[in-house]
Amino acid sequence: MPSFLHRSLSLCLAFALAAAPLHPGAIAQSVPELPTLGEVASDDLSPTNERRLGEAIMRQVARDPSYLPDPDTSEYLNALGYELVAASPARHMDFAFFAVRDPMINAFALPGGFIGIHSGLVLAAQSESELASVVAHEIAHVEQRHIARMLAKQKESTAIAIGALLLALLAARSNSSSSSDLTQAAIIGGQAAAIQQQLNFSREAEREADRVGFQILADAGFDSRAMATFFGRMQQASRIFDGGTAPAYLRTHPLTVERISDMQTRVSEARVRQRADSLAFNLVRARLRVLQDPTQQGARDAQLHFSTQLREKTAASETAAQYGLAVALLRLDEPKRAYEAALAARRLAARERQPAPMLDKIVAEARYAAARTPAEREAAIAEAREATQRFPLSRLTALNYVDLLQRDDRHEVAVAFLRDQLALPRSESTYFSLLARSHAALGQKTQQHQAVAEAYYLLGATPAAVEQLQLARKAADADFYVMSEVDARLRELSRQLKEQREELLRQGQRPPEEERRRR
Repeated sequence: MPSFLHRSLSLCLAFALAAAPLHPGAIAQSVPELPTLGEVASDDLSPTNERRLGEAIMRQVARDPSYLPDPDTSEYLNALGYELVAASPARHMDFAFFAVRDPMINAFALPGGFIGIHSGLVLAAQSESELASVVAHEIAHVEQRHIARMLAKQKESTAIAIGALLLALLAARSNSSSSSDLTQAAIIGGQAAAIQQQLNFSREAEREADRVGFQILADAGFDSRAMATFFGRMQQASRIFDGGTAPAYLRTHPLTVERISDMQTRVSEARVRQRADSLAFNLVRARLRVLQDPTQQGARDAQLHFSTQLREKTAASETAAQYGLAVALLRLDEPKRAYEAALAARRLAARERQPAPMLDKIVAEARYAAARTPAEREAAIAEAREATQRFPLSRLTALNYVDLLQRDDRHEVAVAFLRDQLALPRSESTYFSLLARSHAALGQKTQQHQAVAEAYYLLGATPAAVEQLQLARKAADADFYVMSEVDARLRELSRQLKEQREELLRQGQRPPEEERRRR
């Protein structure tokens, strides 16, 4: 995913360059409202600013086609991630786990607790404990604040050197074919001695992440042997490939004899605890097998794969195979067959007493797609509503219910549900985007612009949010209480913009709007 990493790295570089007072106009203005770190040459990167850096990067990440905003996958990865976080010293920190559509076996940590997991890694993991071992390793990178510590080791460097080092670190962790070019560019732009120091620190960071990650894995109740098993299999695979085609995980997390030996020693001293794979793990693997290739041919290949497993009775999980078949058939626009497969999957799970939001969601989704009459659509929507009642904290069932309501033009019900539900936090732009869609359909202009403003604000576009609030005030088609909310929010965001402009001027920089006019 070259564009994915290139954009993230470019943003990191722009952020780091903004950290020190440079000549006016020297800092790129293409990314608005980047947070200011202050004097990096004398102060470490604080946890607050590290989080703001991660949020700025994620706003770019979310725009890339490789980013996979699939609610089902996201819900599983965050549930797994937070099960590990709860057993770690980082339990007080905020994390966000997201999926990347990429067949390469890899995972990576960004500043501030954002952890990306490749679809290829989920499919390659032979057990849930193996997947958890890699996620635990990345949590350890965040918990140990390796990026912030890297910057602290370079206190004597200039802002440009710091930017080059951060670029080199993330480029070296990428899996793209252009990563070596990016790293070389960073080396040319920075100081060779500083780069060498950073590479040494990166190797030490890997060893530290191994030790901390292993303890997190064991304390969370997963099979502690999984980390050594996974890394051992990756090392074995590296003997088959040359340096340019080795598994991405080995290129971004280079294994050494010391690392392998240390993990094996820890495994021999640890108490063995076996753990069965969860149904959710098997379901998300089946789902990603379909989603990893977004083409119609990819869906047909997945359908053949699951059909063959079911016919020959070779599936490790018949429930997951039926579910994967349903996902593939929906992609192929065969909703009736998809509904039958989804029902079969849910019946199998019920027999094993393993209810799952993913199964309830796909049953309602396929049933609505197959509906031909209002009564059939109503039955599908009722199915989705019952799923939200069974799983009131499930983000994916809430999103599915709202989607079906909006597709059926039941926007008043959608707005009422969004206002009262607990699964979609107000800190997500998705929540306000859904509200805006229904308010627009209902002709409620003030509330539409009000919701769009909040979505823009959460995406880091405060000027656009202010413009939307001004439009909301002009529309003036809401009651006194809503108009009061609009006025108060407009004053608050206008004050924030003013303070940001004053801060930029104090640093000798032009505010973004002035820079655009100058260009």
